Amino acid sequence: MIAAIGAYLRHIPQLVGVELLLADGETFVANTAVVKRTGTTVHFVRGEYGLASFGAVKEQVQDGMPIVLIISGKGIIHRAIAKGQRAMEGGLLKQVLPNAKPDDFYLQHTELETCTMLSVVRRKLVDDLIAQLAAQGLVLLGAGLGPFAMQLFSEYLFPVDSEGCVLGRHRLALHQGTIIGYELLPLEAAARGKRVDMAGEQLNEWVVPAFAAAFAEISDIPFAQLPIQAVQEKAADYRQQGLFRRSGAALMAFFLVLLLGNAFFFMHYSDNVAGFAGSDALAIQQEIDVLRQQAAERETLLEGLWYADVPRWRMAYMADRIAATLPDGMLLNEMAIYPRDEGLSRKQRRPVHTPSAIRIKGTCGDMPTLNGWIKQVRGLPFCETVEIDEYGFDGREEVGTFVLSLTLNP
Repeated sequence: MIAAIGAYLRHIPQLVGVELLLADGETFVANTAVVKRTGTTVHFVRGEYGLASFGAVKEQVQDGMPIVLIISGKGIIHRAIAKGQRAMEGGLLKQVLPNAKPDDFYLQHTELETCTMLSVVRRKLVDDLIAQLAAQGLVLLGAGLGPFAMQLFSEYLFPVDSEGCVLGRHRLALHQGTIIGYELLPLEAAARGKRVDMAGEQLNEWVVPAFAAAFAEISDIPFAQLPIQAVQEKAADYRQQGLFRRSGAALMAFFLVLLLGNAFFFMHYSDNVAGFAGSDALAIQQEIDVLRQQAAERETLLEGLWYADVPRWRMAYMADRIAATLPDGMLLNEMAIYPRDEGLSRKQRRPVHTPSAIRIKGTCGDMPTLNGWIKQVRGLPFCETVEIDEYGFDGREEVGTFVLSLTLNP
């Protein structure tokens, strides 16, 4: 319990991943992904791609929401080396740029399964980008080079038997599902922007790198970032301020619950003491009357579910037979046997169910599949009629939604 409370106080509730694809001059294209953490679950909230200014990036970030930055494009060099070639930082930099001065460049090394990816960029380029983000009032928790945080989702993105993968403008060379090489494609050679399914989340491929970086940061999963001291210090300050605010809110909530509990206990105790002066026999009789009324309501409810004392068709049997006829491409979301009649329930102020009926809600790929299944259900021995009450199309999930009403043989 204490560990769970501590984890809640430490984690960041929402965060924005920002990917900058640098071009000539000071131009760039930005892609963003907003993620939200609830307990130990991280959800994709929304994403945008093709942003061309820091102001447009700022519009995607709510006040107080931090960001994590990844940078690709012009001015950044990536080189994969064998793991055995690792040396001191100066040595690593010289393997990429032999004549470079360490004080002029940032060096990032990303540990992959089969190699180490070295990424080099001029300090001034990154420092200028961070300064412009700060001028927009954005809080930066970390900055990295390249889309290599996507390795976290290799089982969803990188087929084991594939030698390469293209996501947006990122072309990745693969070996058994792991990254061994990288190239940023020109805009005209970029992918068309297909939808990608990642652990149940539907994303446009252009925002996948930003989502992967945001997911790793909000989940406290380490991934390769630039060792920029100023960014690390500001990130630590932000986390401490958030911890202080959430701790204060948790303490206030605790004391409020404690006060409410004390007030409830006092009122309950006072009512019990005051009740001693009345008639215990009258109170007991009132409780008995209430119990009798509740029992009568339940008997009426059960009598209304079927015409005979024992239903002709058992509920589990009917559910199994209906599910057995379900074709591929269809999904049942709800099956209500003897569904509740909301209108009569409100009118009579008690639960009223529709006897000899079943209501089914679900999704299907197309209408012909649904019609074929309805014909199969009509052929079941306990089914008298099948009608479509509602049918629609979910544009987000690209599936049809339906509601069926079945009438059972008495």
